[in-house]
Amino acid sequence: MAYICVILQCDMSDDTGWGKEMTTGTKAGTKTTTTRTECGQCAALCCKNLSVRILRPYTRAEIEDLKWQLHFDTVSIYIRKNRWYQLVEGRCIYLGEDDRCKIYPRRPEMCRRHNPPDCEFFGKFYDVLLETPDQMEAYLAERRKKSRR
Repeated sequence: MAYICVILQCDMSDDTGWGKEMTTGTKAGTKTTTTRTECGQCAALCCKNLSVRILRPYTRAEIEDLKWQLHFDTVSIYIRKNRWYQLVEGRCIYLGEDDRCKIYPRRPEMCRRHNPPDCEFFGKFYDVLLETPDQMEAYLAERRKKSRR
């Protein structure tokens, strides 16, 4: 089976943040440009949560700290490509009622870099999602079992 990695890049050249052109390609290098409206159809999912890279917990104290954070219903942990992230639900203060960025021309670099396929609009952006302390404990127990084999 051949492996194909699809790469999508929004062209936001109109300063509204809702461009229509999408450039797609594959790992083999084929590129096509198609007219799409995904960014315009999205409800600004990326502006409604904060994702922060964190270190994988090693010590019991680090694990207990993350489990404590998971007691809050606005916090979850996800793992993608063996990297750990903390996800905190919350709305960007610059997101308008129409789900459009009020400061788009001068938005932060982090916002400029956020593009498909990392975008939540395109589906699952994580390999593992941990939303409760029990889920985290079960995940770590399973990992310990696999490492002993």
